[in-house]
Parts: sequence; structure tokens; C-alpha cells
Amino acid sequence: MSTQPLVDVRHLKQYFPIRTGFFETTPLKAVDDISFYVNEGETLGLVGESGCGKTTAGRTILHLYKPTAGEIYYDGNLITEKNIKNYRKEMQIVFQDPYSSLDPRMTVADIIGEPLDIHHLYSNKAERTDKVRHLMDLVGLNSEQANRYAHEFSGGQRQRIGIARALAVDPNFIVCDEPVSALDVSIQAQIINTFEDLQKKLNIAYLFIAHDLLVVRHMSNRIAVMYLGRIVETADASFPQTYPFGG
Repeated sequence: MSTQPLVDVRHLKQYFPIRTGFFETTPLKAVDDISFYVNEGETLGLVGESGCGKTTAGRTILHLYKPTAGEIYYDGNLITEKNIKNYRKEMQIVFQDPYSSLDPRMTVADIIGEPLDIHHLYSNKAERTDKVRHLMDLVGLNSEQANRYAHEFSGGQRQRIGIARALAVDPNFIVCDEPVSALDVSIQAQIINTFEDLQKKLNIAYLFIAHDLLVVRHMSNRIAVMYLGRIVETADASFPQTYPFGG
């Protein structure tokens, strides 16, 4: 593992203006001066109560929201608005809701294949089809169902589609934005095991955002606790010997 962090976040702030009067606004400090790092192949759990700024932090790191202040480094290089496109392949996200994050008008093949289209990662249609089927197999989906639509799949299967979409560009870092909170407990275990298997196979680093302490403890190498927009504590995770999500 490299001694240099893969992702290094320094004094990140994300403020949203809230109108308090006819001509007056006040900043909502969703993320208020946080710093942390994620090493190659590591999982950093980001935990906190609803509304503390976890999701906003994850999206700001990926520049889905323009940062108010602070610096984000990827592999030692500063990410800016001008060069963020160069890092889209390196950093991806798996969204919380597997129902609203997938386009209902697109087939699974098109959902997973869209990143391949955007980044021109195939030379012909046959290669694109092979890559889509490989990604579906990788996340535990039946590749014969590639031409079906998202609404024809269960919640757990939809989240696997979202994971396959994130993996399409071969990223080194994935923001997992509460990826199991919308799923049944029995399905949560399967998805968590999928994340772990993929990390072992592909050496992916995760920022794993959740409010469930047990899930975060199981998934993470280190845990950062967030409260009211700030990180108030960071510590190594302690793995128990036996745990129901293990396998």
C-alpha cells in the first residue's frame, strides 16, 4: 500500500445559502471544515445521525456539489473544477436509493453501459456487450437479463445494478452513500458481502457512509464520526470475531 493517501480531504466546507428575509440569506453549514484521508484499498466508515452532512460530504468530494472551501487531493493531485473530468473514471458513487437512482426508461444493459459510452471504453458493440455482461456477472446478476428494465428487479438486484454501473469505468475509489439502508436486513448482508468481495478482487477504496454503527464497524478499517457538519472523532475499527454479516 502506498504511503500517500489515495484521497486526501483538507478543511472541506459546503455551505448552502438559506433565505432568512427579503434581501437576507444565511449559510447552512452542511459540511463545516472537515479533514480526512482514505488509503488505497481501505474502507473509511463515515457515520452520524441523519442530517449531519455525511451525504453532502461524499457528494462534495466528487464535485457533484461545488465545494465552498477546502482542498481535495486524489493520489497527490489537487482536484479542481477545471480538471475534475480527468478524475471521473477514478472516483464513482453508489447511491442510497436503488429505485430512484436508475432510469426506468433504460434497460440494464444501457444503464451499466452508459459510463462505457461516455468514456469511450470499447471499440465495437460486441465488446460493449461483453463488458456489460462481465460486470453483471461480477456483482452477482444474471447477464441473460441485460435487456430487462430496472423495475423488473428486486431492491437488492437494483442496488447490484448501481454497483455494476459504478464499476464500469474501473474506479479506484467509490463513495458508498448508505447503500444498504433502503434494503431489507437479509438483503443488506448480501450487498455488504458483495462490497467486500469486490474490494478483495479489485483493491477498491471505499468511503462507506451509513448511520448503522454495526454495518459500519463490520465494513470499515477506520471510522469517522460526524456531527453537525464536523468530524468529531476518528478511530480504528475493532472487528469482532463473529458477526451476522460475516461470510
